[in-house]
Amino acid sequence: MIVECDHCSALVDAEILKSYSITDHVAPTLLISFARCPRCQSPFIASQEEDFGPNEWQLPTLMYPQQSTGLSKNLPVPIVTAFDEAIRCMRSKAYTAAAIMCRKTLEGICAAHNAESRNLAQSLKVLRDNETIDRRLFEWAEELRLFGNEAAHDVNVTITASDAQDIVDFTRALIEYVFTFRDRFESFKQRRESKNQRNA
Repeated sequence: MIVECDHCSALVDAEILKSYSITDHVAPTLLISFARCPRCQSPFIASQEEDFGPNEWQLPTLMYPQQSTGLSKNLPVPIVTAFDEAIRCMRSKAYTAAAIMCRKTLEGICAAHNAESRNLAQSLKVLRDNETIDRRLFEWAEELRLFGNEAAHDVNVTITASDAQDIVDFTRALIEYVFTFRDRFESFKQRRESKNQRNA
């Protein structure tokens, strides 16, 4: 069973220690496996849906440990959900889907800042005009939007692994700037102003 070990930062062929299946005669049979990493002995619990026949299973989904996006837990839920799905698409090598989910993440960023307009292009301009993002970040967001549009609407477009990774990385940078560093910088300025006033 091939899974990604966060501790080893690698895909590993996990050693299955125990498995059992769940069948309810409505949903596909589900195989639950307890396994461990052959390198570092870290434990895994994974689920797999039955594929086309008995004893044939789809790719595993990790139930434990939950793989983190590395983002703050204080972010709006729709943004975390969309970006988490983009990360899972990358791990599954579904690069076009990853680009689409990054575009959805952009929509979530706009919504969280009350910048919803008639389309995403206009919403991003609102973020730029109200200085939520600067000109350079606006350029990044525009490129991400265009990639997302092509991935979603042009059947002839194929997103490569390297392009998908860049899209995910730039999306993460936008999230961190808008929701983390921007707020931290404002707090930093306020502390400095308070300190200067006390020392005046």
